[in-house]
Amino acid sequence: MSNERFTCRWAALSLSNIAAVFLPDVLLPRDEHASIVHELVAVSTTSGQERATNWLKEHKIAGAEDVKVYHSWEEMLETGDFDVVYISTPHPLHYKHVHKALECKRNVLVEKPATMTRAQYESLVEFAIRQDVVLMEAMWTRYLPATKYLQEELLPKIGPVKRVYADFSFPIVSPELSVSSRFLDKRAGAGALLDQGVYALTWADIALNSTPTPGSTQVIFANTMPVPDVPHDTDDINTVILSRTEGASNTQTAVGIVTTSMTIPGSNKPPFYRRLQAPKPAPCVLIQATNAQVSIPFPPIRPQELHVQWYGRELVDEEGMEREEVIRKPVERGWGIWYQADVIAAKVRDRQTKRSGEGVVIGAEGSLRVLGYLDEARRIGGISYGEELEGLPPSI
Repeated sequence: MSNERFTCRWAALSLSNIAAVFLPDVLLPRDEHASIVHELVAVSTTSGQERATNWLKEHKIAGAEDVKVYHSWEEMLETGDFDVVYISTPHPLHYKHVHKALECKRNVLVEKPATMTRAQYESLVEFAIRQDVVLMEAMWTRYLPATKYLQEELLPKIGPVKRVYADFSFPIVSPELSVSSRFLDKRAGAGALLDQGVYALTWADIALNSTPTPGSTQVIFANTMPVPDVPHDTDDINTVILSRTEGASNTQTAVGIVTTSMTIPGSNKPPFYRRLQAPKPAPCVLIQATNAQVSIPFPPIRPQELHVQWYGRELVDEEGMEREEVIRKPVERGWGIWYQADVIAAKVRDRQTKRSGEGVVIGAEGSLRVLGYLDEARRIGGISYGEELEGLPPSI
């Protein structure tokens, strides 16, 4: 593999709210020793040229004047010159957009949840492998330093996990939010379970399924309360319980409790990302194992500290009391969304000189597990988006 710096050239399908965070973060300056840098070379938008130009300038996109603006996403996918397309349209559109990108043999990073259902993503995973391209769900939290340290260093030390609490409650809904907002429109995939539960369920998945011991984790209970005074029963307060079983007898070994809300708790007037930095009085993730428990402060999307309380017999202090430790693994710069961008860029770089004949889907097992949890939680809790959004579309 070459030691030369690789510039990953990105195309953005949609100038969405999350793209306004993703793109500036990915394009942050790198030091001279960085092996990977990123560049935005193309965008597609249904808005006019003037709005696209203003958007790029407003978000301080480096080299904005050289970014090619397409007014047809199909044309961009079919004719554009780029390495990876970033898809951040509403999740009911993901299947259609990703399928077309894979059809055009494009490498794809698609926002989470990758699709509305597990079956939809399974179909795309199989297609990406056949098309010999790279596909990845943009669950950026899995690639942050604190998350990687938890998986690689802490979980092997704290003993078998017995119980997990994971919450992502955040006041997306406020008196200032229009009832026509994407966050309340079920036709656009709105609902706390898909928008926020995907993060909380990812933490439960990390805690319950990072062990090498074979086992199975299933949703055994789900309950939902809708957002008050909003049409179409957009889900708000959700409670999901998961059970992990192991062995031939399917013995239960651990339980996970996952909760969400898009109305509580916290303030609602400051800008969205300022509110995500507000301190909370309790951890949003708590992992309890035989030798220790690990808690993660809010927000669960961007962990930077791991609070560990050791209580195994050989790990306590001289008086036999729990020993506490704070492990800091800060994001190096920006929001840290660029970590996942580096992962897919490295894979694309390595494959450009050596094609295998089969594509690669980064993180497929975890993405598919979480989508399966979401499917079952919606089924048990009575959350439905209808066949048009949840069904597997006919061959496109």
